[in-house]
Amino acid sequence: MLGQPEFTKILQVETLGEAAKRIRLEANDTERTALAERFELRSVDSLVSDLIVERIKGSELIRVRGRISAEIVQSCVVSGEAVASTIEETVDERFGPSDETDAEIDLSLEEEDPPEPIENGEIDLGEIVAQYLGVAIDPYPRKPGAVFASAPVGDSGPHPFAALAALKKDK
Repeated sequence: MLGQPEFTKILQVETLGEAAKRIRLEANDTERTALAERFELRSVDSLVSDLIVERIKGSELIRVRGRISAEIVQSCVVSGEAVASTIEETVDERFGPSDETDAEIDLSLEEEDPPEPIENGEIDLGEIVAQYLGVAIDPYPRKPGAVFASAPVGDSGPHPFAALAALKKDK
């Protein structure tokens, strides 16, 4: 991602005490318009998140958890018509001190993912919400009842391998 994020809400890690902090984020019109452009949507009509940010006891890790809710409008992959969707997602991320080494990391399906790095003492809560939104978007939205137009039965046109069969006959 180049430039300034569309929905940025910076949390300075040093301001986080021992008690969990509840944070509600709501994207404004400008932010929603920019997110719609980023994710190639017709619109993001609402985007709200309720997060809890806390230090994990006995470690240097920070946990961000909660829920995001969004109302979006996409284009139907069949007809191009507007398709409204509601997104409800659970957020659960861990952050830790940045590891400056370029060491290779071994990942396993059985093990928990390593924490995301805390860069410059900051965590961008808005970008976390934007990323969860982006992953939750249906990549192939379809308006109810929309169907692909197909060739009439028995009129399937030339066989897909007809050109290859003609080459074989030429030999």
